[in-house]
Amino acid sequence: MAGSEAEFAEYFTARAAGLRRLAYTLCGDWHTADDLVQTTFIKLYRHWNRMHVQSVDAYVRRILVTRTCPTGATAGART
Repeated sequence: MAGSEAEFAEYFTARAAGLRRLAYTLCGDWHTADDLVQTTFIKLYRHWNRMHVQSVDAYVRRILVTRTCPTGATAGART
């Protein structure tokens, strides 16, 4: 299990910048990317005590991509 609030804070510190870059790549706007990362970490925090350590990164990326592209299309695929 992922665990405590201190572990969540450590995870956030380690992953926030990379997720922000991914969000920017998906949406093309830094302000929107910041909002997406914030909502992603809020959702992760709600489920943090139930997370398995080995699946956290995949879960976070899935949240981010789903929030960015709810229909499954990426920014580059839109016309």
